[in-house]
Amino acid sequence: MTLRNYLFIIMVACLAGCATIQKSVESRQQRSARQEKLAQAVSLIGKGNTERASKLLAEIVAAPGIPGITDEALFRLGLLSVPPDLEREEIAHALKHLERLQREYPVSTWANQAATLTDFLSGVPRRIESTTELRRQIKTLKDVNLSLTRENKEMRLNIEKIKALDLELEKKAKP
Repeated sequence: MTLRNYLFIIMVACLAGCATIQKSVESRQQRSARQEKLAQAVSLIGKGNTERASKLLAEIVAAPGIPGITDEALFRLGLLSVPPDLEREEIAHALKHLERLQREYPVSTWANQAATLTDFLSGVPRRIESTTELRRQIKTLKDVNLSLTRENKEMRLNIEKIKALDLELEKKAKP
């Protein structure tokens, strides 16, 4: 090989190293920026501003994933997506974030917590249906109970009337 080839190889190697360093610096800057966004979101959650926190978390999870940041953001976004009244559609939205967390970051500590929450939330619609059915049954039973109470009262009155008539018949039969 000639000197020219050696110089070319050395120059390519140096330039490749510079590109790698540049990518590493950019990666660290992205990680730092997302860490800052995550910290802001956590602070906003603490202050009760969940709407703004949700927006920040959504920005984090929309970008390419960074372990340790995106997984926590997915978990927190999943929690914030759980509706207070546990509507089925809203639960599905929360489950989407939690399932993504488990799928993309299976070894994360957040994934372990998400698994438990996912199991619970997955069963909520079934429990709501069951509760609704039980409430219907309770209402029906209350109606039946009320009806039977009325019938019972009528029967007692009828028994008292029959007793009174029986006493009158006995008085008429004794003369």
